[in-house]
Amino acid sequence: MLFTPININKLTLRNRIIMPAMVTGHAAINGEVSDRLINYHAERAKGGVALQIVEACYVELGGNCYARGLGLSDDLMIKGFKKLTDAIHANGGKAALQLMHGGRIANPPTSLHPRRLVSYVPGLTPYDDVRVMDIEEIEYIIDCFKKAAERAIKAGFDAIEIHGAHGYLIAQFMSPYTNKRDDIYGGCLENRMRFPVEILKAIRSVAGPDFPILFRYSINEYVPNGVTPELAKDMAKIMVENGIDALHFSAGLAESNQYTIPSGALGRGWNADGAEAIKEAIGSKVPVSVAGRINNRETAEAILASGKADLVSMGRGLLADPNAPIKMQEKKDAEIRPCVACNDGCVGKMSVGFTCAVNPRTGYEGRYPMTKVDRPKRVVVVGGGPAGMQAALTAAERGHEVALYDKNDELGGLVNVAMLPPNKDPYTPLIAYYAEVLPKAGVNVVLNSEVTLDDIKAMAPDATLVATGSLPVVPRFCSEAPVITAEDALKGTAPVGNKVLIMGGGLVGSETAEFLAEQGKDVTILELREDIAMDMEARSRKFLMPRLKELNVKTILETEVAEIGCDKRVKIRNKYKEESWLEGFDTLVISLGYRAYNPLLQALYSEEIPATPVGDCIKAGKVMDAIHQGFLAGYAV
Repeated sequence: MLFTPININKLTLRNRIIMPAMVTGHAAINGEVSDRLINYHAERAKGGVALQIVEACYVELGGNCYARGLGLSDDLMIKGFKKLTDAIHANGGKAALQLMHGGRIANPPTSLHPRRLVSYVPGLTPYDDVRVMDIEEIEYIIDCFKKAAERAIKAGFDAIEIHGAHGYLIAQFMSPYTNKRDDIYGGCLENRMRFPVEILKAIRSVAGPDFPILFRYSINEYVPNGVTPELAKDMAKIMVENGIDALHFSAGLAESNQYTIPSGALGRGWNADGAEAIKEAIGSKVPVSVAGRINNRETAEAILASGKADLVSMGRGLLADPNAPIKMQEKKDAEIRPCVACNDGCVGKMSVGFTCAVNPRTGYEGRYPMTKVDRPKRVVVVGGGPAGMQAALTAAERGHEVALYDKNDELGGLVNVAMLPPNKDPYTPLIAYYAEVLPKAGVNVVLNSEVTLDDIKAMAPDATLVATGSLPVVPRFCSEAPVITAEDALKGTAPVGNKVLIMGGGLVGSETAEFLAEQGKDVTILELREDIAMDMEARSRKFLMPRLKELNVKTILETEVAEIGCDKRVKIRNKYKEESWLEGFDTLVISLGYRAYNPLLQALYSEEIPATPVGDCIKAGKVMDAIHQGFLAGYAV
């Protein structure tokens, strides 16, 4: 069913996969379309997605929310958008443009306007650079949507999506959380829906009856007095009654953005049940699409087969692998590079132009074309972690003869540890992906083989890439102490008692605490900084912190370890330099980060043998850091 055509109004889509609008930060500084944005979308159209919804596009400059937000507020911008739609069409795709206004979440430094508010809500809406909209200004903004739609049609877009989700201006009118007005645009649901309905009618007046218009909104805002699933049903009915052609469901807003772009804490397809309830409420009068970690065939087909939705939105999955639709259609699912739901590349890099943690070419398609080299080389890669695997794959895809060596009996390196804590299972398919595609790319994978200096001398490769990874940091004062590492605790290579003290409350320590607490352990985290998990991606942290509280994980903050006794007593020193002893713990776990492990690299350098270090053997980092460094090293050979 995933690859059966479907119509939205008069528009026929080649399959049921939509790429939802995702803010890229790839627009030009003045809001125009850039070549970078065109290359990004052309790659995804080539990969087989049916409809690409181009990101949140402001209809007037005052609605811009981002440093490099995309806009269609002037006729001069049409030319760039026409190049974009031409590129999508040339590669077999269809293009929709998502129109929006930021309202309270607009960014005055880049919009050069005060934020337009539906209502001033103390403690919620900003106080500086704001203005509550009057009726005249509301009518002006509706007209801006109309004119932007006209421009979009002239630019060749096949459809328009009205952005009523995620706490932007339209959502601010719709939701009782932000709408406290007492005029015709506030109060009852009919009044709160007046603004989106009037925008719909204004766009329809210039688009005509056959032009597809979609409406995206959050079916649950997950805030007090916000949009609920029951309220979302009535909103859907109103939009359908007023002629919307398709509904596109999401969740959350600024205050609950962990539901908009969720981590692995929410399961694949988690939002589909809400879509089903609304589809039943409207009697399947228009097609509905749903977003929410739908990034593989199994999840997508299950949603479609059950009738919960008519289309599925694959966002981050198409950042990870733009060719996923074609690979699914050709039954090559094992070759799909999986999204790991980390948010480190997409959300985390939005300020500089987003990318993907597991796909370094995302956002850089034009900079790094995967062309073959003129003179292939013999390349040896030492280390089968994420950096080494990606370096080997990239070098092989560029035409080099590549051998990848690892001393362990399986690929993956520290990814095999990273996937062990709760909700980190999305990392598991990543190793399987590399194991599948490396041999197919021609890489000779050799496991259980620890490469030495003499081996490199004997092989005499044209290029040597060293990706030997990192080891847990164990300070000197712990060297003789009765401690285990967080890695030992996660892998089960050391016994863990009932009462546990974790020394170090960063990402790894906090996830290890959750892992052990879920087993019923009594866990305390000792952390030098003012809070735990401060190096964790923000949306993921919003799920972790309440979970640790639910599991009764205790924290001791702004405190350092002064001494560890052989009886597992721990002397601590707080920020006031006051010292005391902690005792009664069965297991002491140390989680103070990782340090580079590079003896082979040092040996090569001592012999003046050229080698390129990659990943953690330079400086320990996240999986994204390793994969991106591996790609660059492999590409540069």
